[in-house]
Amino acid sequence: MERGDVISILAALIIVSLIAVVFNPAAGEDQAGQGEIQTPGETPYRPPDAGAAEPSPSPTAPPVPEPYRIRYNPDYLTYPRHLLPPNMGTFGGSDILWKSNRTIPFAYVEESGGGLTETFSVPYPVWRMNCTVYAERRPHAAHISFILVDAGDGTIVEGAELWYSGSVVKNVQSSDAEYYLIVGCDAVDRYRIDFETLPAYASA
Repeated sequence: MERGDVISILAALIIVSLIAVVFNPAAGEDQAGQGEIQTPGETPYRPPDAGAAEPSPSPTAPPVPEPYRIRYNPDYLTYPRHLLPPNMGTFGGSDILWKSNRTIPFAYVEESGGGLTETFSVPYPVWRMNCTVYAERRPHAAHISFILVDAGDGTIVEGAELWYSGSVVKNVQSSDAEYYLIVGCDAVDRYRIDFETLPAYASA
C-alpha cells in the first residue's frame, strides 16, 4: 500500500469520527444517563429548594380616596366667628410653592359666591389651600378673600386675598382640629379652593 493511500484512509477515519461525535446526542452524557439536553439560550429547569422561603410581594401604598366637597352651612350662627377681618392685607400674598409638583387633593370648595362652610377636619400635618378664581364677565372687578378658622375658639389659622382672575396658595401646618372657611366674593363667576397634601403625608 502506498503512502498516499494510507494518508487518505486516515483522513477518512478522522472525518467519520467527527461526524459521529457531532450527530450523536448521547455523546455528551455520562454513562448513567444523567446528562441534560439543553437548547442554546435556555436555562435548564432546577426544582425549587423545599426549605427556601418564597419571596413576599412588595407592599403597595394604600389607595387615596377621592376628594370630597365641602359645602356652605346655612346654620353658621353657631360658629364662634362670622365675619372676615377688616384688613386682609396682613396675610400677604401667595406662599412659596412646594418643590414637588405632585400633590394629593383630598377636599375642595367650589362656589360662585361668599359664605361660611360646614366644619371639616384635616388628618395631615402639612397641607395647603390652592384657590383659583374664574371671572370672565367682570375680570377687572373680581375679588375674593377667605380665612381658615378654628371651629373650637374662632382663631384665624390662615387667610388669603386675590384680586382679578388667577390663583393664590396658602400653606398650612395645623391638624387635629375642626375648621371652617369664611369666604367673601365680588364679581366672581366661580372659584375653587383645593385642599392638597404631599404623597408622603397621604400614605403615612
